[in-house]
Amino acid sequence: MAYKLFIDTNVYLDFLMQRGSGRECAKDIFKLAEEGAVEVFTSASSVLNLLYVMGTYKLPRSEIIENTYSILSFTKLINPGNISFEIALSSAFKDMEDAVQYYTAIEIKGIDYFITSDIKDYKSALSILTVTTPAAFMKVYDMKS
Repeated sequence: MAYKLFIDTNVYLDFLMQRGSGRECAKDIFKLAEEGAVEVFTSASSVLNLLYVMGTYKLPRSEIIENTYSILSFTKLINPGNISFEIALSSAFKDMEDAVQYYTAIEIKGIDYFITSDIKDYKSALSILTVTTPAAFMKVYDMKS
């Protein structure tokens, strides 16, 4: 059975912009997704954020489009619903966008992990969905493979 992963915006940015120490593990996760070994989900708002941030990096439009098509080739988009927003608004999360992402992930049936580079922002996460870094997930994946 393939793991079902919700990928936070920052993991995509680490991969696309070649930033941070987690970029290689992000690349490994996305390779697994392309091979069908894991299922990758994110919110539609994450893709909008990616479009915006890639633009702030002054990437050419053609590269932004190519990067987005690449992501969409192995990522299933989920739209946050009213419930995700309502729970996020009443949660203890400091960053509301992170809260919405997290509660959107919980709405996905059978999701196994919430993968983020900014794990410190998820101290208020519930125990029903494990929040982990790309590197920590890859260790789990490698041990079980």
